[in-house]
Amino acid sequence: MPVEQVTESVLATCLAPPAEALHRAHMATRRPPEVHRLGASPSRPRWTVVVPLYRNLDYLRFQVGAFATDRDFRRAELIYVLDSPEQEGELRHYLSGLHQLYGLPIALVVMSANFGYSAACNAGAAVASGRHLLFLNSDVVPEDPGWLAAMTAAFAYSRSVVAVGAKLVFEDQSLQHAGMYFARDAGGHWLNMHYFKGAPRDFAPAQRTRPVPAITGAAMMVDRRRFESVGGFCEDYIIGDYEDSDLCLRLRERGGEIFYAADATLFHFERRSIERHRGYVRGVACLYNRWLAGKRWDQAMTAAMAACSDRATPAPRRRVRAGTE
Repeated sequence: MPVEQVTESVLATCLAPPAEALHRAHMATRRPPEVHRLGASPSRPRWTVVVPLYRNLDYLRFQVGAFATDRDFRRAELIYVLDSPEQEGELRHYLSGLHQLYGLPIALVVMSANFGYSAACNAGAAVASGRHLLFLNSDVVPEDPGWLAAMTAAFAYSRSVVAVGAKLVFEDQSLQHAGMYFARDAGGHWLNMHYFKGAPRDFAPAQRTRPVPAITGAAMMVDRRRFESVGGFCEDYIIGDYEDSDLCLRLRERGGEIFYAADATLFHFERRSIERHRGYVRGVACLYNRWLAGKRWDQAMTAAMAACSDRATPAPRRRVRAGTE
């Protein structure tokens, strides 16, 4: 259906009912994923890094290389989740070569079919052992070592901090993400917006660790117990979009705070995987997800914006050094 003809009424009465039914039917065909391991992960990892993979493997060697040269990964578990199982043979061969090159332990979870970002992240979290779960896009590459500890340090600001996001920058050194906020467009629809997107990376307001309404799932660290307590990522959204803000809002609903960690910087080569999904490119799925999120979280998004408006950042309740809790 042409995007310009998709009104709120069309979504609510015509598209949403069959879309929901078809999505549920597809998700019901899911079989248990296969798990393959290369090397032995730490017995009690501090972090588990979960990276969903869908068709695009272009950044894999850069990402694994950055992980392998980071001392923090001695205490981290790395899990890749393949959501395009037709690539299993190619990916297992590729990861085996990277494992032999770097000696970095890697787990691979292979989904039985493509079930979307949320299902892939939840499948990775189900086999994770770390205290903190770090969900990372396959097109995100750390700039320097130490970013895991820098993100973890933001949990020290308050006992209620349950999720932390990183500073993400584009190839041209401009900001992509310094926390997310919610805003209405000209039609009154709620949108996920990124603070200071397009500004220089050293833009002063983006240099401050602070509470924010939400964070992107491209680089999201979550306290594992809190993640499990809300049931993980919601799997109702189709293809992609809004799962990350939905999780943030459910965590906030239970009294959790969301923080942006200004000291953790990663490059984000944005949307290089989702662009390969024809259903998303056509645009209607994005409108459906926007409609679903707005219907569920209208009041919560208003409250989140009020809670974070002009709020001063508190001092950390304790100092956290790399390698400590």
